[in-house]
Amino acid sequence: MTKEQLFMQLCQQLDRQDLFFGHAVIDGEDEAMMIMMYIFGETVTEILQSGDKIVQPLVVNKAQRLLNKRIISKQPMAYIIGEVKFAGLKFKIDQRALVPRSPIAELILNGFKPWLNLQNVNSALDLCTGSGCIGIALAHYYKHISVDLADISQKALDLASENIEFHQLKSRVKTISSDLFVNIKKTYDLILTNPPYVGNDEYQQLPQEYKNEPKLGLVSDNNGLEIPVKILYDAAKYLNDGGFLFLEVGYSDELLQATFEQVEFNWIDFSQGGCGVCVFSKEKLLEYHDYFKNYLEAS
Repeated sequence: MTKEQLFMQLCQQLDRQDLFFGHAVIDGEDEAMMIMMYIFGETVTEILQSGDKIVQPLVVNKAQRLLNKRIISKQPMAYIIGEVKFAGLKFKIDQRALVPRSPIAELILNGFKPWLNLQNVNSALDLCTGSGCIGIALAHYYKHISVDLADISQKALDLASENIEFHQLKSRVKTISSDLFVNIKKTYDLILTNPPYVGNDEYQQLPQEYKNEPKLGLVSDNNGLEIPVKILYDAAKYLNDGGFLFLEVGYSDELLQATFEQVEFNWIDFSQGGCGVCVFSKEKLLEYHDYFKNYLEAS
């Protein structure tokens, strides 16, 4: 069997199964390539350029074992192989944190243009950090920025610490155990956050792949809005003058917009897929502060 034949076999088997693709992959073909990259330790380009190479039976068997585990367990493939790509970087991943898939990766690679001049950003907070992928990617590409990673889950922070060490960023990236801003003691030029934003009812309807992720990282009360609104309410206190908040709420964007009709949300368009990320300056957060306060007091 050649590499190309193995790839096609994986694609066909994945497409025949009742699986959901959305955890760092977009379809069965994408997931088959993830398996190929893992078992051969090669890039997509290298695999495509060597499609006629013969694959040893032991390697074919390894690929089949990974696929069988995926089909039976309904775990995202990233958990099964223990790694995932985010913003062009490899991260360790397991069930201590959600599988990285935030469109904020595109913002990091594009330098947050046109909203920020990252040369003026020296400090950043990755709130609800999970695996640490967002903050670590930021620190990797922008060597002058110091980053704090905060999360309520100690298991997630342990995983984030492993990723900090893997990327050799211990001098500039630190972890903080914190329920949102509770243990945050400083201010930042930039806050990035991909918090829980899925409502309880919506969570019950999600595919099994999501149920194999930590629920703590997905679900928020009040139809998914409670945690995002708490962040909108508090963030200005933790931003330096001229600072910005980038908040991801995914498909809860329409509900958030409808709930705060008086608030001007600046939703970001992505060229590589994804939605539901808004950006606020510190000044705009202060302007809308009372709307967020009133919502939280009434809920």
